[in-house]
Amino acid sequence: MKKEIGFVAIGQAGGNIGKLFEKMGYTVLYINTSDEDLKTLPDAAHKYHLKGGDGCNKDRTKAKKLLAQNLEKVIKEVSDKVPQKLVFTIFSAGGGTGSGIGPVLTTVLEQELDKIAGAITILPDENESVKTHVNAWDCVRELAEIEEIGACFFIDNNSGKGKMKLNDIFAGLLNNFISIPEKKASALGNIDRAEIKEVLSTRGAAIISRTSRQDTTTARVIEHLRKGIFAELDEVKAVKYVAVLAAGSQAVINLQTLQAEFGTAYDIFQGFEGEQTICCLSGLRFPFSRMEKIKEKAMENQKALVESLNAVNVNPMGEGLDLFAKVKKPEKKKGSSRDLLKQFL
Repeated sequence: MKKEIGFVAIGQAGGNIGKLFEKMGYTVLYINTSDEDLKTLPDAAHKYHLKGGDGCNKDRTKAKKLLAQNLEKVIKEVSDKVPQKLVFTIFSAGGGTGSGIGPVLTTVLEQELDKIAGAITILPDENESVKTHVNAWDCVRELAEIEEIGACFFIDNNSGKGKMKLNDIFAGLLNNFISIPEKKASALGNIDRAEIKEVLSTRGAAIISRTSRQDTTTARVIEHLRKGIFAELDEVKAVKYVAVLAAGSQAVINLQTLQAEFGTAYDIFQGFEGEQTICCLSGLRFPFSRMEKIKEKAMENQKALVESLNAVNVNPMGEGLDLFAKVKKPEKKKGSSRDLLKQFL
């Protein structure tokens, strides 16, 4: 399966996750507007610096312009370096390079290269800057408008686990799920490659949980899905696929209870005798409730920001300063210097 799924890591945040997948044996192409950021990936097999770029300092428009200027070369790089049919773009929603390029490039992969393109994006925590929250809102709004997009994973920095720790957890979860077909086959039932690709190819949000064999119950699996590293699910229950690899040989996961919690699935894929229980839901609604909170966080500072900008833009020093405006000037005496000298004669 590792040969059938590729990644395009955009920006520094995307690169941090991408290098974890590359270490696991996946194909990863790193794209960045900053050459300095790419230099932090000395072991990367495939890197591309957008010509003319020196970073985007959270400017999404600047990132899009750079992509437009380098588009043909980017398409060739992806075509040459990432031959897989199923590809995930990886980027931060709140930054500049990844946030600006991520949604556009995801669309390009589908339209220009006939890929099935999903997305892995990182949402900002509540303590990040207003600009970061505005960028995240615009980025996710653009992702939600892509009709043919594959599965989208929304890693939430607000989960309180630390950014680098979240990266490690996510890479492990997705790799565990992708690797299910490589496990020893069970006579009770298995999840095959086609089913894994079907789950990851469907439009909508996706989440994954991992539960130890000893801890596996339906309630614990639901808890891990609800309180994991991903953005909180939208209030509307909607799910297309449920894939569950159950630890052990007993069907301890009650699928009716699972669907009552998340929605009625179009199809369910089951496997048994796993070392741990791995559950993936895909075809979920995008995390619109979480995005509303991000919007509210940005808007609550609107008044203060407007007042701040006005304070900078208004010039109260309308008149020039003349300290000697009221000083009486001495009357000039008429006559030439020659006349002045005559008094000494």
